[in-house]
Amino acid sequence: MTNLDVIRKAYQEVGSGDMEALLALCDDEVTWVVQGAAGRSGAYQGVDGVREMLARTNELVSLHFHAPREFIDAGDKVVVLGEAEGKLKETGEPFKHRWVNVFTMKGGRITTFRSFVCRWLGGEAPPPITWQ
Repeated sequence: MTNLDVIRKAYQEVGSGDMEALLALCDDEVTWVVQGAAGRSGAYQGVDGVREMLARTNELVSLHFHAPREFIDAGDKVVVLGEAEGKLKETGEPFKHRWVNVFTMKGGRITTFRSFVCRWLGGEAPPPITWQ
């Protein structure tokens, strides 16, 4: 499998809800950094750290929609642009995200994940975009 294939598979696992299968694609010492996502921004180390971040995400939000829209193969890096919609569990407030995720790969495994999130709350709407 190419690095791009591994990342496509990672999104399939997320879509199916199989987070353990996602974690199996990660290096044991993976570094997972989330920026701009309230309540879960931070750096998480190792598979257990990623598992903690995923559990925290599940506590905070209910996702209705999470979709990668564009994949960019850059050798040992794969960049993914996408969007998500959901509700904050505590308040019921709806949100929309657009995100850029950057994966660094080594030996067919995810060694680094960096996520950059833009968020719109309530009735706010992101500007129109045409995905490639």
